Amino acid sequence: MKIADRFQFRPVLPALAPEIHRLYLDSPTYFNLIGMEVPSLADVERELEVLEHDPRRRVSLLEQDGEVVGYLDYKLTYPEDGAATISLLLIRESLQGQGLGARALGELEARLRGEVGRLFAVVYGDNPAARHFWSRQGFAHLRDSGPSLSWYVKDLA
Repeated sequence: MKIADRFQFRPVLPALAPEIHRLYLDSPTYFNLIGMEVPSLADVERELEVLEHDPRRRVSLLEQDGEVVGYLDYKLTYPEDGAATISLLLIRESLQGQGLGARALGELEARLRGEVGRLFAVVYGDNPAARHFWSRQGFAHLRDSGPSLSWYVKDLA
């Protein structure tokens, strides 16, 4: 994988549920950190059906050189107009630590500039690595919403 390559953000359709499920199966540590089991294929299929009914949600498989390396789920105009919230940026566990998450985030920010002034990110569960990731990317801790959800924010304007 060449570091200069850009990601392809492939919009997720229900037919891609098996690919997403494989990515989830290959990333068990994330689900362990948020205190849940890896979703079943049926769970993924149901989630994708729900996505079809929310015009603000954007979900993409992140591909590089034809390989699925991650998954991105964000919502426009949430929690406010002129903002977007990333609810999941997941890089395949075997590829983590190579800067792919930071690159994907940078490409997303470039796509959203001019459309979105503030970008939020949420961290679920006890996930110090995710909190550290968002801080390193220039996000500031905004607030905690209970023991298992932390909000981060970054100005894009």
